[in-house]
Amino acid sequence: MSTTDLPYLPSKLKDMQSLSLLIAGVGLAILLLSWIFGAANFYQGYLVGWLFAIGFAAGGLMICCIHNLAHGGWGFLIRRIAEASAMTILPIMVLFLPIMFSLDDLYPWAIRGEDGLSVYHTDPVIGAKLHYLNHGFMWLRYLIITVIWSGAAYLFHTYSKQQDLTGDMKWRRKMRFIAGPMALIYVLTVTIASVDWIMALEPAWFSSIFGVMMAAGHMLTMLSFGIVFLTFLAQWEPVKRAFTLERQHDLGKLLFAFVVFWTYIELSQFIIYWHANLPEEITWYMNRQTGGFNMLSWILFMSQFAIPFLVLLSRSTKRNRKTLLGVASFLLFMRVVDIYWMVAPSINLPHEKTAALYPVKTTAMTGSAFHPLDVIGFVTFGALWFGLFLKNFRSRPILPVNDPYFSLNAEIKDSEA
Repeated sequence: MSTTDLPYLPSKLKDMQSLSLLIAGVGLAILLLSWIFGAANFYQGYLVGWLFAIGFAAGGLMICCIHNLAHGGWGFLIRRIAEASAMTILPIMVLFLPIMFSLDDLYPWAIRGEDGLSVYHTDPVIGAKLHYLNHGFMWLRYLIITVIWSGAAYLFHTYSKQQDLTGDMKWRRKMRFIAGPMALIYVLTVTIASVDWIMALEPAWFSSIFGVMMAAGHMLTMLSFGIVFLTFLAQWEPVKRAFTLERQHDLGKLLFAFVVFWTYIELSQFIIYWHANLPEEITWYMNRQTGGFNMLSWILFMSQFAIPFLVLLSRSTKRNRKTLLGVASFLLFMRVVDIYWMVAPSINLPHEKTAALYPVKTTAMTGSAFHPLDVIGFVTFGALWFGLFLKNFRSRPILPVNDPYFSLNAEIKDSEA
């Protein structure tokens, strides 16, 4: 069968789905065995991989909210991708359960003594936070976030499907009605999630802007993937006609905007902490300016800001498909580096002054800063998310159907005019 035949694309995606899920199955088996046999680096590798996967899923949900509020033309191309990605939230959240059942092996605040209290309950800083950082409340927050995110994804998916079938504008209005409140709820819940999943690795440290950093990372992850996947789909109809130069330029501008936004948030936090230079605030950066993590910090700054910024600054590069594909692919890889940079130093505590804040070590702290399980974790969860995404994506038309705001023929005429 020729690769230009319309039936080829669903077949191609099915093959990719099967391969992705096979890789994920093997990887999950390795991770499960390492957990059973008590490998210290399981927790770091698993958390890095899981955070990478949830970035796609949550980023898809956020794009659904933004598109249904703004009705931008760029969104009609990436809408199916975002909806299929958001529908992976529930299975990905379920896979956080190994961490939930092993809190005391990963998070210092969760270690309990013989009296059932946290070993840090007398600590003047960590002890004051234990009304929030405790096992029961952590489980409650996890369940609430899972229900809200997966419920919103299901509603967007259901309403969009009904609009495909009927063309009735009421489904568009329903999506817009939930998009506004959900965008606000997402910002709140992702802030809570950022504290629970990452900041709590160093419970003596705090930041009021960390949730926004995490949300910006989710958007960068999903936009980068959307551009890469659309470029792949553009080999076949109907995406080949719909992915016009103008639509590509719009997505390039949006990607550029979030590169700048991510940098602004990161730099804002750094400047505030550097200027104040308070002991309780600078532990985060002390760990990331020690040993190999210092070099990684500079690599991240150059690769997730400076290089993409300079390349995407030009109008011509955003309209060059190969260049935009290269930048998006590069940013997608750097998202893994960013997540590792957020997690690994907080577990390994390379700076002696920050390590002294946590005299009782978790199991994860006894591992190494880098381990093959880190690579296995991100490959496993990346493949798992991609397989689940393709399963959802293949169940719907590639582009919106019966949407009064989007007509493929009209789009082609406008681009030719």
